[in-house]
Amino acid sequence: MTVNSRIAGAGALAFGILPLAGAILGNPPGGNYSAKDVADFLAKSHRPAVFASVYIAILAGVGLLLLLAHLRETIAGERATLFWGFGIAAVSAWSIGAAIVVSPATALAFSGGKLATLPSPVAYALSEAGWAVMYGGGGVLLGCALVTYLAARTGAPVWVRYATGVAALGSLAAIAWFPFFLVYLWAIVMGIRLVASDRSRVAPVVPA
Repeated sequence: MTVNSRIAGAGALAFGILPLAGAILGNPPGGNYSAKDVADFLAKSHRPAVFASVYIAILAGVGLLLLLAHLRETIAGERATLFWGFGIAAVSAWSIGAAIVVSPATALAFSGGKLATLPSPVAYALSEAGWAVMYGGGGVLLGCALVTYLAARTGAPVWVRYATGVAALGSLAAIAWFPFFLVYLWAIVMGIRLVASDRSRVAPVVPA
């Protein structure tokens, strides 16, 4: 899977920006338990936004996959295979977790009217389980991929390696959720760098 710099940069930007947009749109319950938040999340009027949010999250995962595919090309030997394995597993956990988050609203939507609602504690527990898979499992796996990248000889600038190291720590600690914002910032910076570097390779037009 060969990905040029511009596509990888666009993918990185998508991963850095879209998850926040999806979370705002879907507004799934999290943090301190609130029965009202759960009820609002499960309301029929809110379900289209919930379903749209999971597609946004999966699109962000695809963006991450494109970025990781590009980074893999800079790694030689067995470490490239190890890096790619961690990366695939991380994106898979991310997508599965996003699906679990919306499973309560999905169950109501596809029940054919047989389920009017779900107990708030059940819906909340499923939502939190989804977050745990996304940021716990997915975060640790992505952190392992980034550590593998750091251990390899890639020829990346020193500042990129330092930034990736910070992102790796944030990803490994992502079960606490907030540290993962460091990964989003890293993805945005990487995206801008890759898009800019791709444009710089375009030969200027010389007037005849």
